[in-house]
Amino acid sequence: MIETSSEKNVDSWTVGAIANSQKTLLVIISALFAAAPVIARIFFFKSNITHTPAQLIFFGLAPLPGLIGLITYVSSQKGRYELQKDELAQMQSLTPATDTSFADASKFEPSFVAWLNGALLLTGVFLIVAVLAPHASSQRPAEMGIVFAGYGTYVSTLWFMLGRLNAHALSPRFLLNSTLKAAIGILIGFIAAMSVGFFGKAESAMSAQMLLFMIGFFHDWALGYIRKKAVELFQVNQSPGTAPELPLAMIEGVDDAAADLLDELGISTAQHLAMQSPVELSMRSLYPIKRVIDWIDQALLTLYFRDKIVAAREVGVRGMTEFIAVYEQAAGIHAGRADQAKELMTVLAQKLGMSESALYLMAGACRHDDSVKFLYDLRHFNEVPPPAGDDRLEILKADASTPPPARTVNADASLVRPTADPPAGPPS
Repeated sequence: MIETSSEKNVDSWTVGAIANSQKTLLVIISALFAAAPVIARIFFFKSNITHTPAQLIFFGLAPLPGLIGLITYVSSQKGRYELQKDELAQMQSLTPATDTSFADASKFEPSFVAWLNGALLLTGVFLIVAVLAPHASSQRPAEMGIVFAGYGTYVSTLWFMLGRLNAHALSPRFLLNSTLKAAIGILIGFIAAMSVGFFGKAESAMSAQMLLFMIGFFHDWALGYIRKKAVELFQVNQSPGTAPELPLAMIEGVDDAAADLLDELGISTAQHLAMQSPVELSMRSLYPIKRVIDWIDQALLTLYFRDKIVAAREVGVRGMTEFIAVYEQAAGIHAGRADQAKELMTVLAQKLGMSESALYLMAGACRHDDSVKFLYDLRHFNEVPPPAGDDRLEILKADASTPPPARTVNADASLVRPTADPPAGPPS
């Protein structure tokens, strides 16, 4: 049975109506959550308890993070996504052999409903703190824990939001993550206030309040402390044979704000970062594509050099593409400054504490990695060919209209390959 165009229109209209209804329902639920603390304060709390002027100020500050998110979306974020799309569209000039499947870049752009829901949920959490502020005292430790840990999470949220704004990388995901982090910090503060001895007995009410504030501000550290105590209490085996993780702090240019954003996207280690698609990560994070490429380039080399990556940077090798470039000149794959490249490989092997043959073998294996080939093309996609006689390293592009020379790129590769691979060890 053939479906008519009118039936297709009806089906698409039905799907659209259902989607709009779902979005409307989500906004209503989020708005009720945001208003619930104020409603509870008006109808259920004792009327003789009043807020001090300082506490009333926090009532005005509570909606600020969510409001900043909405203002950012309206004023600059949509334009930022358009600029990002234009920058990525320029990469269509890559060779056909290179994978440039960007899919639909617009799918990474969140809707206004997503921003609104994130803003309302975050506002609701901080309004809980504002409503309970008059009840916070040493005689009521539970309320004091919630309020002062809430103040800490509020300051922490603003601090990380500042980094996102400066990087033009604020997103509704940040608002939702901040909501969950604030809830976690508040609950840890609540537990800490009820069992101060767990975190160390406070000497005074002031020091107790400061402890609770720091628990909210550094809630991730507080979680780490609780985890450490739990390991000691339950005598959990930490599996010493497990390979250590490579933190994002090993990557140059990834500061606390960038690491927080990457962690928000599920990228918490250098291993995770090395396996990411540069194009997709740039769209999801809104960081410039060249900065993302540099991070992934460093992460790929860090996977092999691990904690010795600092030694490689001392001789000017920061990323995988630079390492491969030096190797290709040292191995004679490219004409150029072969003597200097060989000397650099020798020094690098000494700093890494490995033989030169092992280093050359590692470089040869990395050179044929598809991720490295794609990354090199992205890093140099807009470069013009060097003039004749220039000894600068370049990666030749495949051209279906001309027969390949002895050293050219294969149909499925972007790095220059010789007719026969060089020996694994250093050239004589």
